[in-house]
Amino acid sequence: MRRRIMFAAAFGVAFGIGIGAALADEVPGYYITGTGGVTLLPKLHVNAATAGTQRDTFGTGFAAGGALGYATGNGWRIELSSLYQHNDVARLNGVSTPGHLSSTAVMANATYDLAPNAPLTPYVGAGVGMANVGGTVGAFSGRDWKPAYQAEAGLRTDLGRRTSLFGEYRFMQSESVTLASATDTAHQHFAAHALLTGLSFKLN
Repeated sequence: MRRRIMFAAAFGVAFGIGIGAALADEVPGYYITGTGGVTLLPKLHVNAATAGTQRDTFGTGFAAGGALGYATGNGWRIELSSLYQHNDVARLNGVSTPGHLSSTAVMANATYDLAPNAPLTPYVGAGVGMANVGGTVGAFSGRDWKPAYQAEAGLRTDLGRRTSLFGEYRFMQSESVTLASATDTAHQHFAAHALLTGLSFKLN
């Protein structure tokens, strides 16, 4: 619930600033981005039908993705984005356990530049969509598409007329996915923090 409140507040602040801000000098047009970085999973939980709730922890993983977007010219950007994240399991209930969790998210995303004319432009954004979540945790395995949302904040700077460099923090969470073993079923909670860097290329 706390994450949902923070997500709504961040989006509300961006929307409010967008209503009150003067129009930016940016020319409207399409762009593509490519991004990569590290992903950090918090302590998650597996709710098994017979074994009960178990805590799983993960090592630092990697993320890669991209987006196709449209800059409106007034600070708002609308994107269709995708990000793949992969983390190996470290421990289950404190015991070293083999396995991994991964996700491929496809999101409709909106971002807003808080200072569009600055040399270093801060921005915030949020998105909703679907994530293909799953993997193997000990004896449990499975994968499925689940509703998901994300929130992000970052900094962008122009390298040239068409190219920009950005660094970003992104939080993504999906509904729990069902995993199964030979004798049991479980619901794996999924959430991820990602630290990303990438390039954006204007197409016009």
